[in-house]
Amino acid sequence: MNTVSIRTLMLASALTLAASHFAVAGGFDQNMFERFVESNMGTDGKPVYYYSIGTVKTFPGGELLANIEGVDMARLLKRDADGTVHKASRKMFILRDPKTGAVIEKVGGKPNDQSFYPYQYMTFKLGEHGELHGGSTQGAGAKKHFANFAGGIEARRVGDIAVFSAVNSRQREDSTGSYEMYEFWVLPKNSNIKPSATLTLTLVNWHPLGKGKPVYTHRTSWRVDRYEDLPASLRGYIDAKAPLYREPPRDMAEIERLQQ
Repeated sequence: MNTVSIRTLMLASALTLAASHFAVAGGFDQNMFERFVESNMGTDGKPVYYYSIGTVKTFPGGELLANIEGVDMARLLKRDADGTVHKASRKMFILRDPKTGAVIEKVGGKPNDQSFYPYQYMTFKLGEHGELHGGSTQGAGAKKHFANFAGGIEARRVGDIAVFSAVNSRQREDSTGSYEMYEFWVLPKNSNIKPSATLTLTLVNWHPLGKGKPVYTHRTSWRVDRYEDLPASLRGYIDAKAPLYREPPRDMAEIERLQQ
């Protein structure tokens, strides 16, 4: 083996070890944690909005089945003495006919279950080794459930940009399930580029639109400052049919009512 080959092997081994350590640690430090909190839920209790557009296509195949429009909103509820932050959020996404733009109310003659989440309550805490601890609670009554993040959120630096990634995979008894991949890109505070943060979602799951086959969803979201800054196309729907989704839950009392 020549000198170049030995050096290449040593470099590859070093990169493998570094990558493995990075994946285990999660990539967070205090600065990255604060950037995550500020961009994800804000720091002053005021609402943070992310407007979303996207598509649903056959998988495989790529036939366009529907366009997506929606919003994800959140606020910081409180920060504990140990650094744990508490987040209140809600989100909604509607499907639109790709030809007419009309909201798809029925699929196969049955009411279409739009993706509405009246609340999600989340906690986040920075661990000692760069990992992020916490979990998410959603649902009401017997359907209320908790999901532990268990290190499922990772942080990376790409130059001055902070990138946060989260994977969510589900398996059901009927052999269906879903795979979600979130990528959250946050620019530095001194950047003059707008929007300052964007979020992409990649999702493969089963939906009635797919007629028994999996579908592929891709969604792009970006931060806006106020509800009034959302496009009129979405505000018109919310104001007329879903006024709850004008702002995130205000406090734990509201969340507890929604859990009943």
